[in-house]
Amino acid sequence: MKILFVLGFPNPFPGAGWIRIGFFAEDWSKKGHSIDILGSFSYEAFRKKGIKKFNRINIFNMVFTMGLYNPLIFVLNSTISFIISMPFLLVRRPSITIVSLPTGDIGLGVSMACRLLKIKYVIDYRDEWEDYAASRTNSKINESFYFMVKTLMTNIYSKSHLVVTVTSNLMLHLIQRGITNIRLVPNGADTMTFKSSSIKEENENSTIFYSGVIGEYYSLDLAVKSIKKLIDDGLKNIRLVIAGEGEIQKVLDLALRLNVLNNIVYLGPINDKTELAQRIANADVGLIPYDDNPLWKNSLPAKFFEYCACGIPVIATAYEDSLLAMLIRKYEIGLSSPPMDEESLAEAIYWLYKNKSFRDAAGKRARALIEEKFDRNKISEEFLNLVETLL
Repeated sequence: MKILFVLGFPNPFPGAGWIRIGFFAEDWSKKGHSIDILGSFSYEAFRKKGIKKFNRINIFNMVFTMGLYNPLIFVLNSTISFIISMPFLLVRRPSITIVSLPTGDIGLGVSMACRLLKIKYVIDYRDEWEDYAASRTNSKINESFYFMVKTLMTNIYSKSHLVVTVTSNLMLHLIQRGITNIRLVPNGADTMTFKSSSIKEENENSTIFYSGVIGEYYSLDLAVKSIKKLIDDGLKNIRLVIAGEGEIQKVLDLALRLNVLNNIVYLGPINDKTELAQRIANADVGLIPYDDNPLWKNSLPAKFFEYCACGIPVIATAYEDSLLAMLIRKYEIGLSSPPMDEESLAEAIYWLYKNKSFRDAAGKRARALIEEKFDRNKISEEFLNLVETLL
């Protein structure tokens, strides 16, 4: 097959979208399929524009975008996406196109082009991006615009050949919108790469590890404030290790003001998965610092699966009735604390610090959970079989 993935970012990038789509693309290319990925570039990521080869995958970062939550920008980005994707689809002639959302503006443009050219397309719905965009605006007019977009996208999803989504909660959300052609294709971790360390590095520090986008809906400033509380209470040998890209300077500036900069280690983005896995496996705890947006109740971030696959417990700031918190409780693989509550997060970190036997047992349970339910290799095979039935 000739398969086109659409992921509206400057690919590759250290984020959940690429972790998912990049793995599928690489795995399917190894099985003999021809894989293209259509992505984007912006002023901030201008150096990533153009065509490149990534292992066996052809990456085309060709769609110019402006990453702002504004109706006019959304319309402009969608229009550019449509104009670029029309000739691109005619030249590349994919057997099927898999449109991963977010970003919604690029996804809308490509989906409309697929419909016009009668090319089969699958929607990969990764989060409630329409509602998130509406929540980012203070204008009633802009909010109404994004709800109109949501109605339009519901039609786009319904007319697709298939919709896949990553959690059962999101699946229910889409069913409530009237989408019937839907299947569950969860996220997971590559258990061959992300695995427990056979010999853990001896370190006098207690290490909390964070991997992924810095900023947006991940509140690393909360983690820094919690570290400050713990240090003030006498826990000096604790450090927060951060791997990723984004608003890191804000985090470091806060750490400097709170006089805990020596307890923060920034590694930059780690694109080598083997190196990232080793870093995670040598940590004591994996951190998921969600903010208080209730939309994240339905989500399971990619970092959750990678932490678990590496055999370390998880600390998440998440609502008690969220899918993430419920999984952590059910399988006893870590702790959760309320969003935006630095005192509770500090208490959770301290409890895990003091209870090494729980950390060790939780890490083993976490690894077993990934092997049983969330091995990305098995998920990829099942997804490919699903795509093949559409042709």
